[in-house]
Amino acid sequence: MFAIVALVALIPAIRLANEQSCSPMTELKDNSSLPLLLSITGAVIVVAVGGWFLLNQQSVEPNTNAELLIDVPTASTDAGNKGVQSIDDGDGLNVDTELRKARLAADAEILVLPTTQSALFYYSRVLSIEPEHAIAHAELDAILTNVAQRVSQHLAAEEYDEAYEIAVLVARQEPEHALVLEAQTMLDALTEDLVQRSITSAQDGNYALADERLATALALPGRNPSYFDAIRDSIAEIRAVHEAAERDRAGQAQLAEDDARAAWVEQTRAAIAAGNLIGPAGTSAKDLLAELNSWVIERTQLTNELLTALLDTAENRINNQQLDNQQLDYVDDLLNSAADFGGDPDKIGAVRATLETVLTEEQSNRIVPVNKLVSTKTEAPLYPPRAEERNVSGWVEVYFTVMPNGKTADIVIANSDPETTFDRAAMKAVEKWEFEPVEYRGRIISQRAITRLVFLIE
Repeated sequence: MFAIVALVALIPAIRLANEQSCSPMTELKDNSSLPLLLSITGAVIVVAVGGWFLLNQQSVEPNTNAELLIDVPTASTDAGNKGVQSIDDGDGLNVDTELRKARLAADAEILVLPTTQSALFYYSRVLSIEPEHAIAHAELDAILTNVAQRVSQHLAAEEYDEAYEIAVLVARQEPEHALVLEAQTMLDALTEDLVQRSITSAQDGNYALADERLATALALPGRNPSYFDAIRDSIAEIRAVHEAAERDRAGQAQLAEDDARAAWVEQTRAAIAAGNLIGPAGTSAKDLLAELNSWVIERTQLTNELLTALLDTAENRINNQQLDNQQLDYVDDLLNSAADFGGDPDKIGAVRATLETVLTEEQSNRIVPVNKLVSTKTEAPLYPPRAEERNVSGWVEVYFTVMPNGKTADIVIANSDPETTFDRAAMKAVEKWEFEPVEYRGRIISQRAITRLVFLIE
């Protein structure tokens, strides 16, 4: 083509040269015509060479891969292309050239990516020129088998973006290829599994996990956002139903708790009013307040009411009744319970001090036989002379108090026989007696006692 262009460009110059050689005028003007002829000839050569260079550059496909930037002949010399006719699609694409590039890319393991430098890309160009190209189909199938293995590896490694990118590129040429179907099937199955688990999490009330799983599914390549909007709406409905049910349950639970609280308060107050402060077991105010619940305000109020009742009852028992051992234990329990419920230590201490005073007084005034005391000094009474002269016998019962120092005091004749005969002698004898101090509830007390002195002449 370039030779023809050059020849056409040289025709005017050759014609001009012939005219000059045939005319005598030409010889005279030889010096002026020859430079023009040489200039025209040089220009034609330059144009021809530039045109060849420009067309040759346009025939080379741009490529950034160094292994593909080679001089690809327009007529195939590859053994695999023998008998194949070179076809041009009219847009500058040549079957043999593109097939050669595809094979070079395949040899370099550039199968799918980068997109415009891959074997898949060049085979697709071959097939766009000649859709029934048997060799291109066969070689492309072999390459896609290798690519399918890579896709499977990506899927197994959960590299879904890489697998999907390859599958999309393959699908443009072979939409029904097994690797395309495998990638799509696995991504769809994974999507549905994540969506189902997300819904299950929402049904279980774990909405954070539901959102996390749904976000994971949406992040998978090729997903339809509209589908996930519908799933979110479904999860929102599940949550709304759960929250409504929870509010209803909470309301019912609150009503039940209010009823239980009211019953507990009423029962506790009734026990306090009935005087069942620390007994009987299970129904006393003390046991009812020991039950575990969260009713802090009511518990505090009832505890204060019980403390008041405990101290008042203890004081009443101390002041208004003769305390025997059973009553004493009961009052002790009342005061100990008040301490257990956090009563004011000063108030409890004051009541307990009153109790000790009363108990001490009662014990001191309780008349005990003299043989219950530990004597440290005794002296027999002197027999009255007049009774002795008349040979009179008798006895005298004497009340006395053993003081904290062990000496006797407050000696009183309780009874005697014969009356008054031996009274004075008995009193003088008791005045000289001494005993060990009497201890009661950890304190030294005065103790009232009684003794009988017998007067008998032997």
